[in-house]
Amino acid sequence: MIEEDETSFDGRHAMKMILYDDYVKVDFKLFSKAKFLEEVRLKELPEDWDIGYKVLIDKEEITKEMQKSSFQVSIIKKPSNEEFQHILKDFWWDITYVAKCLARDEIFYAKFMSESIIRTEYLIPLIEWHIASKHHWNITTNKYGRLFKKYLSTEMWMKTEQTFSGSNIKDNWIALFAMADLVSEIGIELSEKLDHEYPFKLEKDIRKYLNELQMK
Repeated sequence: MIEEDETSFDGRHAMKMILYDDYVKVDFKLFSKAKFLEEVRLKELPEDWDIGYKVLIDKEEITKEMQKSSFQVSIIKKPSNEEFQHILKDFWWDITYVAKCLARDEIFYAKFMSESIIRTEYLIPLIEWHIASKHHWNITTNKYGRLFKKYLSTEMWMKTEQTFSGSNIKDNWIALFAMADLVSEIGIELSEKLDHEYPFKLEKDIRKYLNELQMK
């Protein structure tokens, strides 16, 4: 069991995270009555409640005023043109850092950029939009792509798998170009569906840079 006090959560609640001997894992949020009532009386539910809740026992009926969950907090939202442009431009720019690190045999920073930044902040949202566009923008894939394999076609999942690599520099180059190809495919498809602009010239220029850097 791990305990975290309320100071870790802006004074809202304390936390107990428990892993039982039978492998069941439960995270408990422990509120004071006063703090809980503050959330109950809000006109809009906090995200933690809006994702869905069920009252098991309430002897004092303090949850009577609680709003019903809309279940919308985890639904993937359609991107604006500005959001779409921002992610694509940042992706094509930031992969230059990965390429430069691979050329210098600096695997730690290359991995930081490719996994912590590029995959998390750019690739995951693009794949989410790709999936949502095929489900009428009324779907969730859970956190950080946990359900991607369930919702992607076999072909798209294979292309996604190719973006992962180990510690070998050559394999990382292959994964980098696989990621570029996947982003390009999804980005162009979404730009046509959403009537958003796609940065074709930027992609062309960055690909030229990647190819030349790999050859050195």
